[in-house]
Amino acid sequence: MSSDRQWMYNRMRGGYLNPKFVDGVHVFVQFAISQPEWTDGPRIRCPCSMCKNRKFLETENVKLHLVQKGFVPDYYEWRFHGETTTRRNYEQGEGHTSAYATESPGPYHTMVMDAGGPDLDFDTMEESPNPIAKKLYEMLQAADQALWPGCEKHSQLSAVARLLNIKSEYHLPERCYDSLLEFMKEALPHRNTLPENFYNTKKMVEGLGLPVEKIDCCERGCMIYWGVDSALKCCKLCGHPRYKSRRRESTKHNGDVPYKRMYYFPLIPRLQRLYASKATAKDMRWHDDHDKEDGVMHHPSYSKAWFHFDQMHPSFSAESRNVRLGLCTDGFQPFGQSGKQYSCWPIIVTPYNLPPGMCMKEPYMFLSVIVPGPNNPKHKIDVFLQPLIAELKHLWEVGVETYDVSKKQNFQMRASLLWTISDFPAYSMLSGWSTAGKLACPHCMEYSDAFSLPNGRKTS
Repeated sequence: MSSDRQWMYNRMRGGYLNPKFVDGVHVFVQFAISQPEWTDGPRIRCPCSMCKNRKFLETENVKLHLVQKGFVPDYYEWRFHGETTTRRNYEQGEGHTSAYATESPGPYHTMVMDAGGPDLDFDTMEESPNPIAKKLYEMLQAADQALWPGCEKHSQLSAVARLLNIKSEYHLPERCYDSLLEFMKEALPHRNTLPENFYNTKKMVEGLGLPVEKIDCCERGCMIYWGVDSALKCCKLCGHPRYKSRRRESTKHNGDVPYKRMYYFPLIPRLQRLYASKATAKDMRWHDDHDKEDGVMHHPSYSKAWFHFDQMHPSFSAESRNVRLGLCTDGFQPFGQSGKQYSCWPIIVTPYNLPPGMCMKEPYMFLSVIVPGPNNPKHKIDVFLQPLIAELKHLWEVGVETYDVSKKQNFQMRASLLWTISDFPAYSMLSGWSTAGKLACPHCMEYSDAFSLPNGRKTS
């Protein structure tokens, strides 16, 4: 134990704040803000027993937390604020005057002396939902009204969801669905809220669903018509036309038909839904809140890669609600063995903030991209990943305002892609590393012991 910092854990004396503790807190804050590489602009990590160096707060709020809750246990060395074991930039003890010991500011001095002040807790201050979340809650509330006055079994939303499921399960035509709704509205009591037809049904659930983008692609996989290239009529690399040529005018199709089209499901709305739902919002902090057992690894948050990432990006890891993602992909034959050869590649993104019993379940494995066939995209798969990569860069650099229903707070959610999961051929496609030949092993690289047989060309 460092004897010159015993004041850190002698907060009270005789029922009052210890003056040495108050002076030490001020010296600590001055030291912390003098290390700009360990700060987040004007904010520093809060080492109180509640925040535990996981959050960046304004200096006045840090002082307030320390006075109310004290330091996190065994934090004699300020390693999260720029201090190392070999070189200490701070020295305080009897007979020594700190270089950072200056006059306490007025508001802080007043706060310290106000022993009967309110016990503020910034983690429990409630906020109203942001406009996006508020719109979602309003639509849910409107759609959750009774199917007719006095109905207790079904709401408008549950009835519509059941009908859409029946239509999908039994492949009902749209005209059949409309006739069924017309009969049900006649049979149900007056003033029922059932939609009149399939069009109104789609309009009702459109706002509750998640968006999907249909993006035209070059038939040879050279490019996608997205972003600045969305208006092009032919491939800028190979010159292949974007749309199929028409032999005669057709009355069925009013638009051009592309040779190939991919589907992209935006990631941000689905991550925001995880915090908008009471069923998952609290579990998104499980990786940081649960008690870890030494010597046992049953979640990626125990791994060395996770800890290394936290050390390399302290500003990201300080907010436990930031999302850690994994990406996986593999090809499959959607038509089985009976149909023609067609290779389709889904790209799946998984949030690893959730506990082990949830993060690998189907509802939380987000299908983000469907790379169309019929051919294997091979090393052109990055062409189809452009929308996802742009969204991930925005989540890492800027983030999006998100409403956490469990804490009733808005926060700036950021996300990071920690790793990819794939077999060896897909690893070559995602990373660009050739998994064939003498340098096939991405770990050994040029130090590989691979060799070729004298009378053959096969690498062993």
